[in-house]
Amino acid sequence: MHLAILKDIKHAFTLQRMRRIGGIFMHWDWKGVLQPIRLFVNSDMTVKHVFAQLKAKEAEVGFVLEDEEIVGYITPLSLLDQLLEEGGPARRIKPEKDFLFVREEAFAKNIHNCHLVIGADHANRPTGYMFMDRLNQFLSEVQLKNFNDALNNAEMGIVTMDASFQVIFMNEKAEQILGMKRSIIQGRDYRKLIRMDASFDEVLKGQKWFGVENTFNFKVISGQFSPIYESGKIIGIIHNFYLKDQLEEAVHEIDFVREMNEDLQAIYSLSNEQILVANSNGIITKVAGAYFNSFWGDIEHNELIGESAAELERRGIFTPNIISVCIEKNSRVMLTQKGKNGTVLSTATPVMEDGKIKRIIVLSKDVSAEEKAFHMSEDEAEFHSEPVIYRSSEMSVLMEEVKAVAPLDSTVLITGESGVGKEVIARRIHQLSRRSSGSFVAINCGAIPEHLMESELFGHEKGAFTGAESKRVGLFEQGHEGTVFLDEVSELPYAMQVKLLRVLQEREVIRVGSTVPVKINVRVIAATNKSLRQLVQEKQFREDLYYRLHVVPIQIPALRSRKKDIAPLAVYFLQELNEQNEYEKKISTNALNLLESYQWPGNIRELRNVIERLIVISKGEEISEKDVYRVLWETDSNEQGFLTIKGIIPLKKAVEETEKQLIELAVEKYGTATDAAKALEVSISTVSRRMKRFNGDQVSGGMAHDLFF
Repeated sequence: MHLAILKDIKHAFTLQRMRRIGGIFMHWDWKGVLQPIRLFVNSDMTVKHVFAQLKAKEAEVGFVLEDEEIVGYITPLSLLDQLLEEGGPARRIKPEKDFLFVREEAFAKNIHNCHLVIGADHANRPTGYMFMDRLNQFLSEVQLKNFNDALNNAEMGIVTMDASFQVIFMNEKAEQILGMKRSIIQGRDYRKLIRMDASFDEVLKGQKWFGVENTFNFKVISGQFSPIYESGKIIGIIHNFYLKDQLEEAVHEIDFVREMNEDLQAIYSLSNEQILVANSNGIITKVAGAYFNSFWGDIEHNELIGESAAELERRGIFTPNIISVCIEKNSRVMLTQKGKNGTVLSTATPVMEDGKIKRIIVLSKDVSAEEKAFHMSEDEAEFHSEPVIYRSSEMSVLMEEVKAVAPLDSTVLITGESGVGKEVIARRIHQLSRRSSGSFVAINCGAIPEHLMESELFGHEKGAFTGAESKRVGLFEQGHEGTVFLDEVSELPYAMQVKLLRVLQEREVIRVGSTVPVKINVRVIAATNKSLRQLVQEKQFREDLYYRLHVVPIQIPALRSRKKDIAPLAVYFLQELNEQNEYEKKISTNALNLLESYQWPGNIRELRNVIERLIVISKGEEISEKDVYRVLWETDSNEQGFLTIKGIIPLKKAVEETEKQLIELAVEKYGTATDAAKALEVSISTVSRRMKRFNGDQVSGGMAHDLFF
């Protein structure tokens, strides 16, 4: 950007804070540039028929449907090419495939290796199209217009000349300052119009002149001369100038831009969370980004301006004071800070000038959890309790359900993917119930051999079978007056389901080898990562048992669906593992951001394992984003060709699930549809169609936000 636009940058930064889309920034949404679709054709139509349709509808493109989905497009030019192929006009059309679907509300921008885009609304209905070459031409025209407008509106005079010193451009401000129209000056030798002591030849050799005073038409102007480069060669000179009496104002604007640019460079080198700016004395001067009320307590956003960080620490608002630590160490610092009711992971970055700290930028990421571990009395110390760590609204709603159902004795069915924490939620229900002083008996139905199942659950009498040398109390009896948790209840053998149903109905068990029922008072909580309803339809699970268990259903969302929980969980596991191993490892903000971008097929269990692996493989005191990338993605390359099969599912479903996971992994790892398709050795249109089918109206987490598949 030329120096002449410096004053306008202040206004531009203001606009950017207010609105990130709009004319001057070239951010157009697709809806604003899409053209209406006039014609749909079927894939079994002939070239001749489609030609006629295009002419009748006066359409430049027809979109080819197959099973009511767009699979390609046809243009008159592509039809002409097909006329020369075997079959001529009577042959079936062959649609073009180099297209992508985009969200109509997303920003419009150039997409490489794509000739055409189709806009879609929230219901996945096509709303329009746009050719990439036409979009690029449109954006170039707007860019040129905006650039010219910016130059003409700049508060500094601008004159450019070629290598022969002939004037080729001057903006409107230059006309005002010099008092002459551009039509008079353009094309003339600038050396003959302006009076100066030095020679322009030195500028053509690469020198830059600053603060040079000149006289033009008896007006004293001050500015700079700089060479203009093209492909590494100097092709001309640009002269930026003010009237001398306006120079002080211009210098003030330049200082503003320099200071703002320094702030932004420090801020954007981090991530966009809560941002504080403090001066070299530790006084807070700016607050931006998110504002964590749980961290600051009763202090309002605007009350922080002018406050001393040291004083806030002394008053107990937070600890430690990362700003003072940053000033003391004179370097970037990362710390976990505890506030009134929350915890943040903060990174303080000093902004230096002449070797001294001018200001400190503090970026903080909220890693506090809404719910902490349940405090136990000494009598309950043997009871294993894990904290429920979360910050997402999804888990907040779920925990309200837990609190509502816990005091009741109703049977609860907890569902969710493997590793989401079903047993943790079951234990929390028990803790909050009237049975909390009783036992919590966890039974993994998939881990008990079938021939021992009845004996393990209901107990046996002495001599009931070979090896039964003494009477044994079953797990249900052990849970008397407490809670029995049936994990992986879907794995119960069909014959065993009948006996479990009787226990739930009659509240009594009969030990193996006995005919005398034993009354029990237990609350049953069941859990599964499978669809019991589907198993009922497939005759693998009893319908009457399903309805007996499905009294109060609780669905735990997958970790990838509640990304706000990833950071607090990661920090919690890091602290826990540090204590166990006597480490003092930290984790960077960028590393947390990368963890949040991962899809976590293994959910919370996988996250804990990853944190433990990161502690081992990280070289320094801080876990970096490179460490995270190595653990999450680079190890995948060593495992190509190996799939883990955990159960029998229909082959078609297995193929679809494998395709889905491979495509999502490729998109996350390589970032673009083009690179993902190249890695998978398929076409871009194949990736597009698969992602559209798998994800519906959701965009894959690793894709650019304006692509819709």
